[in-house]
Amino acid sequence: MSKFGLYTRGTNETKTRISTIDVATKAEAEAYFAGRKQMSLIQFHNLFVVKEIKNLDSKNLLLG
Repeated sequence: MSKFGLYTRGTNETKTRISTIDVATKAEAEAYFAGRKQMSLIQFHNLFVVKEIKNLDSKNLLLG
């Protein structure tokens, strides 16, 4: 299993991770997130990006 994150897509805004999921492939993650947003894959790809999250060990300095 790999961890994938859902990010916003846009040229005038920063990319922000919205949600994460553990699935086997990127295609499964995209299908899951598109279903959760109740969008077709075409609509979903126009608004969002799914990326694999490789390093979860780094912590935010504010969280300690």
